[in-house]
Amino acid sequence: MIQIDVKRGQKCDVAVIGGGTAGVFAAISAARMGADTVLVEKNSRLGGTVTAAGVNYPGLFHAWGKQIISGPCWEAIERVVRSGGATLPEITYQPKRHWMEQIRVNKLIYTKVINDMCREAGVRVFTDTMLSYAEEKTDGVCLLLTDKSGLLELSAGIVIDATGDANATTMMGYSCEKSISQQPATPDNHITGYDFSDVDKEELREKWCQSRLSEKVTLERLLYYLNIHKIDCHIDCVDADLSEGRVALEMRAVDELCEYLRILRSVKGLESLAVDYLADETGVRESVRVVGEHVVTTEEYLRGIHYEDSVCYAFYPVDLHVEKGIEQRFVQPDIVPRIPYRSLIPKDAKRLLCAGRCVSSDTYANSALRVQAPCMAMGQVAGVAAAIATSSHCSVAEVDFSLLCESLKKLGAIVPQK
Repeated sequence: MIQIDVKRGQKCDVAVIGGGTAGVFAAISAARMGADTVLVEKNSRLGGTVTAAGVNYPGLFHAWGKQIISGPCWEAIERVVRSGGATLPEITYQPKRHWMEQIRVNKLIYTKVINDMCREAGVRVFTDTMLSYAEEKTDGVCLLLTDKSGLLELSAGIVIDATGDANATTMMGYSCEKSISQQPATPDNHITGYDFSDVDKEELREKWCQSRLSEKVTLERLLYYLNIHKIDCHIDCVDADLSEGRVALEMRAVDELCEYLRILRSVKGLESLAVDYLADETGVRESVRVVGEHVVTTEEYLRGIHYEDSVCYAFYPVDLHVEKGIEQRFVQPDIVPRIPYRSLIPKDAKRLLCAGRCVSSDTYANSALRVQAPCMAMGQVAGVAAAIATSSHCSVAEVDFSLLCESLKKLGAIVPQK
C-alpha cells in the first residue's frame, strides 16, 4: 500500500497539468480570476514546445489583417517584444506565405516573461514534477504528483489537462482517440562547419539517392535545409503519449540524426559538418485527441462555422505532415475558424477540461488547431472556465456561458461574434 506523507498534502481550486503552450496561460488566467492555482510541469522550465522543443515562433495571432487572439498570451508576446526578445512582423491582409506572420521569440526572454506572469498572478509552480495518479471524487479530484522529494498528494476542485498527450484525461478514465498513423516528429537542430556554396551537389545527389533516408526526405528538401543550416529530420512517431513510445522516439531521433551526419560528412564540402544545437526534446505534432462533447471536424474548421458556444478563434491551414511532404488546405478569404467550449470538455466530464493539442477534433482539423496561438487561446478559456466552475460550485459543463465570455473579455481575450 502506498504511504503518502500527509505533511506534503496540498489543496487548490484549479490544477493545471502541463506547463507548456496551453498550460501556462490556463494557469495565469485561472489565477487572475482569483482561483488558487497549481501548475505542474514535467520539465525544469515552463514553455513546452516553445522552449524545450525549440519551436519558438508562436502564431498565428492575426487573420486577414486583423488580430483574432489576444489576452494574457498576447500580453506575453508584447512583454517579450518590449524586452528586446522579438520583433513583430508586418501584418497584412494576405501575406505571401502564412508563416511570415509567425513571431520568433527569444527563448530565454520568453521563459523569463512567463515565469514573471505566473509569479505576479500567484500561480504555484511545480517543475520537474509528473502526474502519477488521478481519481475523480464527488468533492474534487485527488492527484498524486511525483517530484524530487517523492510523492505529493494534491486535492483539486477542477483539473485542466494541458499535457498535449491527454495524460490526465486517460488517468481519470475518459476516452481518447488516436489516428491510425501519427504525424512524424521533428528534433529541432542547427548545423555548422561548412559553406553551402562549397558542397559538391552532384556527389550529394548520388549518395543521398542511395540512402534509405531519401525515402523520407527529397533531395530538394535536403538541399533547402542544408542551405539554412538545418537537418530536416522527420521521425516516425508512435504512441508518443506513452512513456515507452516517447523513449523510443527520442532514441530514434538521435540515431537518425547521426545517420544523417554519417552520410553528409562523406560528401566533399561537408566533411566538418557538426550539430551545434539540438532541442532538449523532439517536437511532437500529434499523439491522442480527447473525445469531447463536440468534435471539431475538418469541414467545420475550413468553413469557419460559428457555434453557439464559440469561445476563441484559430487560424492556420490544415497542415498534416505525411511521408515526403505536407498535406495543406487553406481557409478561404475572410473566414476565421472557431473553437467551441464543448470541445474542451471530455465527454461526460464534471471536473476536467482539456486545452491544447489534445482538443476534441478530427485528424485534419487537429493538424491546424495544434499550433501554438490557438493552444494558448484554448488555455485561457479553460483557465477562466475552471475558475468559474470552482467559485460557482458547478461542473465544467454547467459554467454560465455569458459569464465565461464576459470574464474572457475582461482578461483582454477576443471572443468570437456571430
